Amino acid sequence: MNEAETKKLIEQVQEAAKLLRGGNRSEALLIYHEVKELSERCPPVELQLGHLCEEFGDIDEAIVHYEIVVEEVPDSAQLLSVLGRAYLHAHELDKALEVLEQAVELDPDIVEAQHGLGAYYMRRLDYENAIGPLEHACKLRPRDVGVRINLASTLEKLNRHDEALSNINRALQLDKKNPNAHLVMVEILSRTGDMDGAQKQVEKLVKLQPQFGAAYDQLARIRKFTDADLPLIRQAEKALQHGMPPKERCNLLFAIGKMYDDCGKYEEAFASYEQANLLRKHRYDINSDRDLVKALHRAFTAKNISILAANGNPSAKPVFIVGMPRSGTTLMERIIASHPLGGGAGELPQMVSAGHKMFPKGERRKSLKQLQDDLNKEKIEKFTEDFLRVLEQAKGDATRIVDKMPGNARFLGLIHVLFPNATVIHAMRHPLDSCLSCYFQNFAELWWSNDLQVIGKEYTLYRKSMEYWQSVLPEGTIIDVQYESLVEDPETHARRMLDAIGLEWDPAVLEFYRKKGVVRTASVAQTRQKIYKSSRARWMNYAEHLGPLVDEIAPYLEDDRERLAEHGIELPSGPGWLKRLVG
Repeated sequence: MNEAETKKLIEQVQEAAKLLRGGNRSEALLIYHEVKELSERCPPVELQLGHLCEEFGDIDEAIVHYEIVVEEVPDSAQLLSVLGRAYLHAHELDKALEVLEQAVELDPDIVEAQHGLGAYYMRRLDYENAIGPLEHACKLRPRDVGVRINLASTLEKLNRHDEALSNINRALQLDKKNPNAHLVMVEILSRTGDMDGAQKQVEKLVKLQPQFGAAYDQLARIRKFTDADLPLIRQAEKALQHGMPPKERCNLLFAIGKMYDDCGKYEEAFASYEQANLLRKHRYDINSDRDLVKALHRAFTAKNISILAANGNPSAKPVFIVGMPRSGTTLMERIIASHPLGGGAGELPQMVSAGHKMFPKGERRKSLKQLQDDLNKEKIEKFTEDFLRVLEQAKGDATRIVDKMPGNARFLGLIHVLFPNATVIHAMRHPLDSCLSCYFQNFAELWWSNDLQVIGKEYTLYRKSMEYWQSVLPEGTIIDVQYESLVEDPETHARRMLDAIGLEWDPAVLEFYRKKGVVRTASVAQTRQKIYKSSRARWMNYAEHLGPLVDEIAPYLEDDRERLAEHGIELPSGPGWLKRLVG
């Protein structure tokens, strides 16, 4: 392909990008496919096609183009950096690390590579290792707003609040309208307890960027709305009439749903949530998850766990709070973290990642010998030491630190082998409230949460998995805490949790909302409030929409049969539906 042909194709891709930004997605797609057929693996054209795919929101297809570019030009640190950042966006963390380290080895002064490495460690919640690459990138390009934003966010996670504020203020000086800089400022203010400042900051962003969906989403997360806010809600709905990327439209729809829910306008709320979830919907293979759960149960029998745990780390410092997302894990973490010897690390990805690595698709049948090879003394020692280092970041003298990743519920056998003295707190909530709250939450990566029927299937899988772990793990390893009981009688159940993890009673745990410090959760605003009861029995407001969900989780609703009937939900009768529970 000659230079003129290359230039023409690149101009066509750029025109497609303009059409897409203007809301003309179908015409942009036509141009993309035309250019793709003519690209002939030309690196500059493939690079632009990759960028366009990212704007379409198709990161997997973008990676195909970037991989072609790197195959054609393998020794470019800059191009390796582009591919590495794309792997990060696609959650291919191992591939991202490999490619970004190659880029840094070729040229340690490539900003994109150092920034990418920092972003990788941020994704792993390994903030101590993220600082170095981010600071290096900032020195190389001090006016790069994106680098400074990530540096500020990372500093905040390490409780270096003054440095975080300094960097985010500098980012806003460089680009006062940058939406991500405003969002990180909101994050810093809200997570250190300045909710008034956070609210003013995000309201400022809404005025600056009235079509930026993430601004409304953040505003919805940190405050309650009333009928007095209806003009603002109408403004948000009006923004939907303008062209915007699908991700921003999705953010905006979730925000409008939350606003209407706060105002008690439940039909309008559900309509908005439904549109948001249709837009966010991903391909999700529940059968793959079922296969993984079966493999974990086959591998981690009571006998195998007992044998393998002999090499485990004796530390009792980790406390694992597990359950369905939106089941009270954040409240439980904050109660423990407010103890003078307690800490909270947020949702760490390490255990889930380790479990998936051990049981990849196609390699899920493991003999005891294979498990012993995977979990020998040296490997356990390295993994658990790395895990504790991440867990302990900026936690001072804490002797018990919570990892509240809900998805760890699937991997409790592995967790017990690694940390046989660790306690597991199982956060439980009414099935309908838990599942509905997942549907209403604007999750970044929870691919099963956009369809009520699929959520029901996932809930059933989670309950079966927990029942198995409770049958094979040593007595006292898992303590069940019902969210509704906790909010009704906080002291009794806070005492139960503290007793289970080996901490003495301290009344400070009931005043968690007063404690300064970082909060890493979608429920950030709730952690700055006293315990509230308004989220109990939320499903009643949406009963007429819950048919597909009820059909999937009916076996877990039997105790509520009468109350469900009062709201027009009839559970199946007879023994037939029990097959799903025991099958």
